[in-house]
Amino acid sequence: MLSLFTGAGGLDIGFERVGVRVVACVDNDPEACKTLRYNRPDWPVFETDIRNYWPTGIDNVDIVAGGPPCQGFSSAGKGNPDDPRNFLWKEYFRIVEAVRPRAIVLENVSGLKHRRNGDHLSGIMHALESQGYRFALGILNAADYGVPQTRRRLFVIGLRDGTPTLPPPSAAEWATVRDAIADLEGLVKPELNHVPNNHAPHVVERWSKLKPGEVDPNYRRARLNYDQPSHTIRAGGGYGPRGDHLAGFHPPIHPALPRQLTVREAARIQTFPDDWIFQGSKTAQGRQVGNAVPVLLAEAVAKHVVKLLEETRSHGQNDQQLT
Repeated sequence: MLSLFTGAGGLDIGFERVGVRVVACVDNDPEACKTLRYNRPDWPVFETDIRNYWPTGIDNVDIVAGGPPCQGFSSAGKGNPDDPRNFLWKEYFRIVEAVRPRAIVLENVSGLKHRRNGDHLSGIMHALESQGYRFALGILNAADYGVPQTRRRLFVIGLRDGTPTLPPPSAAEWATVRDAIADLEGLVKPELNHVPNNHAPHVVERWSKLKPGEVDPNYRRARLNYDQPSHTIRAGGGYGPRGDHLAGFHPPIHPALPRQLTVREAARIQTFPDDWIFQGSKTAQGRQVGNAVPVLLAEAVAKHVVKLLEETRSHGQNDQQLT
């Protein structure tokens, strides 16, 4: 697999778990690249703007996978249809055309299907068709694949041969926040990216009064419920009391403690393994976690794509035997 817009590697860990070898990662975020190099020193990491990347020396790639930046498509932000980052999907398909993989996997926010983004979605579909790919497209909810989070994302799976489909839900029941983080309560583990914030006394007092599921009106953040999945872990900073956009890492409020989640707790909800250590400032770590594909969802997609490719190869061998 060739990985584009790799970020912190959530999609890649999922593919690695089903036996896919990552031949290269491309991302322009220095902190995310540090995380990739720290955790997988054997993965070639190209720290560059994708517009400057050319897949020299990369042959016989089975899969190209990645999620172009989604800020301009997101329903969580302003959703500016003219955001220049919206057009980076064209770079994705420039590279797909160069390496001609057997399969492609493209992930983005569900807001890409909004009518205001229709030109981009139709452009993606046209690029797939013009390069000879059949494709399946739809919204997957991470909670349906064992992730303790109701995170809805658009996935596109394209195949050069065969009939593409999306993976069916695999979780018998939804996992909860308790399943993911209860054992971390009361602990401090810097080596695990688990360092609780010390909030101002007035914030602690206000958050102590919040019931699970209630939203702090000053900071527009909800307290999680231990016995339900989390809502979406985001990379953005959220909003302050005056409606101003906040910098830094501002995840949801812990279900039992008057503080926000730590980086590790957010990573657990994104189903990253504990031995995947995030590098950079806390803000950078939080951004990496929030931008990632949940690992268990990535693994379900990867397993499904590998199965489709194996079926295609098997059918091709049978056809050759018949002729």
